[in-house]
Amino acid sequence: MNQYLGSFGLKDDPFRITPDPEYYYPTQEHIAALNSLNYAMEQREGFCLLTGEPGTGKTTLLKVFMENWKERAEIALIMTPRLTPDEFIESLLDDFNIDTSQEVLSDQIILNDRNRMLKAFRKFLLGHSAEGRRVAIIVDEAQNLPVETLEELRLLSNLETDKEKLIQIILVGQPELHHKIGSEQLKQLSQRVTVRCSLSGLSKDETADYVNARLTRAGASAALLDKKARSAIHRFSGGIPRMINIIASRAIMAAYLKGSPVVGKEHVMIAEMDGKGAGVLRRSYSWLGRGLQYAALFIVILLASIIVAGMFRY
Repeated sequence: MNQYLGSFGLKDDPFRITPDPEYYYPTQEHIAALNSLNYAMEQREGFCLLTGEPGTGKTTLLKVFMENWKERAEIALIMTPRLTPDEFIESLLDDFNIDTSQEVLSDQIILNDRNRMLKAFRKFLLGHSAEGRRVAIIVDEAQNLPVETLEELRLLSNLETDKEKLIQIILVGQPELHHKIGSEQLKQLSQRVTVRCSLSGLSKDETADYVNARLTRAGASAALLDKKARSAIHRFSGGIPRMINIIASRAIMAAYLKGSPVVGKEHVMIAEMDGKGAGVLRRSYSWLGRGLQYAALFIVILLASIIVAGMFRY
């Protein structure tokens, strides 16, 4: 992999699909969404909703947001949302490192598990509020939350002082989350969502800028992909950042296997065909591997011949 990247002057893989804040590319939509999240935290708004199709950059945006607030807030990130209400609260307490073992009534009668958890959580919130620190819950893939757990979140949002909310709740998910929140079952929760934002695919120009920005950050020239290649990437990806990364990465590999110093439209076409199961790149890898094996075998035979000839000579 290092040889493959180095042949194009790349110091890093610019199109890996794992969310990386260092490669964050702020479109106008991303800037507006990040500003909305910051506003919700600054103003202590109760609920914030962020939606977008898979691969539009929601997780990367969240990482940037959390990095911005790490010195000023306690943030729990829940990434396994298929939890019952009690399991969800347990997950929160674990994420915030809240100890519930000391929560007892004044007469020393131990509270039941649920009440003990809620009392410990409220004490945690009040303590941070007194210090001027925010507390936020972020739920990724929140469209998978059971209705009962969403209702539990609404009840948690009731934890407040006379002047402000003690907790900010950010629900992040695919577009169906928006429809789920808007259902009759969750009407009360929907009324508490004060900030709503969404992410969609990049435009053609944004796709070209996105590709150029990632190449430059990784140490290569933006000219590595020609204009027609960038246009084809946008067409095949629909401007979805994750798909842009997948296609661009395969296109660069195709150019490498073809011995081309520049990624052109034909390499993007190969990448698209490979993504549809044509196996073009895999076959190229196979032939490349066989070629190296044959070359190695030829060298061994040649060396053996030289040695044998030398033995007979003497």
